Amino acid sequence: MTELPPSPAVPDCPWSVVNDQRTDEARALRARARTGELRRIAHGRYVPAEAWDRLRPEQRHHVLVRSLVDRIRPRFVVSHLSAAAVLGVPFVHAWPRRVHLLRLGEDARTTNATFVVHADLDPAMRGTVRFRSDGLRVTDLERTAVDLAMTLPFLDAVVALDRLLRSGLDVETVRDGIGRRSVRGRRRALRSLEFADAAADSVGESLARLRLDEYGAPEPVLQRRFRQAGHPDIVVDLWLPGVGVAIEFDGEVKYRDPALRHGGSAEDAVIAEKLREDRLRSFDEVRTVVRFGWSDLWNESAFRGKLRRAHVPMRH
Repeated sequence: MTELPPSPAVPDCPWSVVNDQRTDEARALRARARTGELRRIAHGRYVPAEAWDRLRPEQRHHVLVRSLVDRIRPRFVVSHLSAAAVLGVPFVHAWPRRVHLLRLGEDARTTNATFVVHADLDPAMRGTVRFRSDGLRVTDLERTAVDLAMTLPFLDAVVALDRLLRSGLDVETVRDGIGRRSVRGRRRALRSLEFADAAADSVGESLARLRLDEYGAPEPVLQRRFRQAGHPDIVVDLWLPGVGVAIEFDGEVKYRDPALRHGGSAEDAVIAEKLREDRLRSFDEVRTVVRFGWSDLWNESAFRGKLRRAHVPMRH
């Protein structure tokens, strides 16, 4: 087993397990679920509704995985998107309702209401990590990367691989792992790996880079740093040097999250961002700045329109 990589803490959402041998406790838990105080997330697993509702989708799947540790057999390892949730790897679509597992060393697949068990398609690649807190075993960065690259569409695979690369993924190990898999899906997986970039600092940046590639726009430089004496550096998300366009992801979290505002108000954050952009535009090589948000990434006409108004060339 490899050394445990940095990963998010278990979300603050305690769960209760129904013990059918203790009928009074089981009955009480089910009664609280009927009133809406608890949420049933799997057979015999309940969580406080208020705590559950505060969690992001990936955190909910993480809690689901952790709540089922006692039901995961010793030869099974948490894998695929379930491993992604535990390791802090993003996924932009709906997280699965069942926990995905890998049956190490066996070519057998099973599915029930709680688990999807995958066959081990590469017994030579047995990398796993174990969490000391509860003994949960999860596929390591490289094995998770191969599984996701081989099973996810190109967009989702790149988003995941960007984060895994940033976490210290060994590219050659992943490339070798993909090479040992079935021909079906291998070409897409290798393309995803080649396209992925550890410099991507957020899901928004990953998606924007994918959209630019899809539109045939110039290849961006990620995390371009602009320096000016006497002032803090400005780092832009994506920079198109040939056309002098800086592209910035305008995620709302930096305005809503007090921790990212460093004690200031949301209004202070907006003003600071405006001053930063004014200074960015003062650099001779910067012709214009394009700002985009989540909605633009899923609205082709909106995002294309912003790029077109900035005179960004697009071949498609």
